[in-house]
Amino acid sequence: MKFLGFLKRKSSDADSGRIGNGSGQNQGNDDVESVRARVLIPELRTELKDCFVKIKAKDQKIKELEGEIDKLKADSKSKSEEITRLREEINQLRDVLGVLNNPRKEQELLESITDGTKLMSIQEDPEDGQRTDVPAKRPPPKAATRQRHVAISGESVKQSEVTSIDFTEYPKNAEQKSIIKTGILKNDFTKNLEHAQIREIVACMKPDHHKAGEWIIREGEPGQTLYALAEGQLEVIKGDKVITNMGPGRVFGELAILYNCTRTASIRALTDVSLWALDRNIFQAIMMKTGQAKQKQHLNFLKSVQLLQDVPEAKLVKIADALEEEVFMKNEFIIRQGTHGETFYIMVEGEVLVTAKLDNDSEPTEIRTLTAGAYFGEKALLGDDKRTANIIAKTDRVVCLVVDRASFKQLIGPLEDFKVKDQEYREREKKAAENLRESVSSASKSAPSSKLNSGSMRSQ
Repeated sequence: MKFLGFLKRKSSDADSGRIGNGSGQNQGNDDVESVRARVLIPELRTELKDCFVKIKAKDQKIKELEGEIDKLKADSKSKSEEITRLREEINQLRDVLGVLNNPRKEQELLESITDGTKLMSIQEDPEDGQRTDVPAKRPPPKAATRQRHVAISGESVKQSEVTSIDFTEYPKNAEQKSIIKTGILKNDFTKNLEHAQIREIVACMKPDHHKAGEWIIREGEPGQTLYALAEGQLEVIKGDKVITNMGPGRVFGELAILYNCTRTASIRALTDVSLWALDRNIFQAIMMKTGQAKQKQHLNFLKSVQLLQDVPEAKLVKIADALEEEVFMKNEFIIRQGTHGETFYIMVEGEVLVTAKLDNDSEPTEIRTLTAGAYFGEKALLGDDKRTANIIAKTDRVVCLVVDRASFKQLIGPLEDFKVKDQEYREREKKAAENLRESVSSASKSAPSSKLNSGSMRSQ
């Protein structure tokens, strides 16, 4: 505003200068204008500088507001995606509940759970750590809050069917394998599959292609196939309403192969799509095949335990079925000396460090390192609650099979015989240790005389 006023004054003064006559008057006007210019120019510069500062501040404010708008847009998109995901999950859960409330389907499901060939549970309650395929309730192990592998299964498959199924593996590059695996791990119903099961599923999935507009799945029809979307876009339709769209990296059709129910929604290709597909009979055979392999591995571990040497294999199989897998991270205490325990551990993967405070030591002493195949905490099965040593995870990842005393007693029966055998085993170990100390002591005593005799023989 000052600048505009200055221009007006200057214009007015210029007009008045034209009206006057004579060179002296013009010279005086020029001097006045020069003085005014010298006074006003610094003021104008200061005002312009202030204007630039204000403009810069406003630009910064605009950028901040634009950043907040972008953040709100991102939050809105994230919340929208979460709402869509939750809607899908609600629809899936509602459909599963519909299966369980259907008497015929519920009976089929119960038969599949109680089938003798089924080795895995359908679900596990994270609060009480109990598997639904264990007939009677049992208290959870002490470490029930730890990370666990939860097995998944659906219909039971006969052994003859497994051996007759062709487990053809279809070639895939690393990127294709990663897309399928990511989709499996993101799906709420397949994310708890074990690594071996996921590896088998990825290997056995076969390529499948559809043109834009083609139906991949139709609501209400029997479901036979699990799909993983590799390329293209799909739309999910429930009734007459489009629920959501799906892009690469999504797995769908899992409910039909897990629970043998009809398709709960329709899926249509919006573009040309490339899929990976797995038939239900192959999926179920993979579940049983990996379950049998795991049970055999667990059984072999149990046979290596000294305390269980005389247990009939039929009972060891029951224990193998009851074993749970727990995962520990590096430097994490699995057992603490002096604490009460009721859990027995068998190592499957990794290494652990055994330490203990001996006599009046202030710090624990390192005793030894245990590797896969070793076991510890067996005294807890017999009622010796106090832990006598620390067991600490030494590697980045330690996987253990665990069983608690209550389950062990329920499956095996009275523990008196085991206590007697354990006492006999301890006495044998104690006697062997004493014999070893005596032999070492006698060897150390005879060593000087041996040296003396050999020296005298050389002098002769």
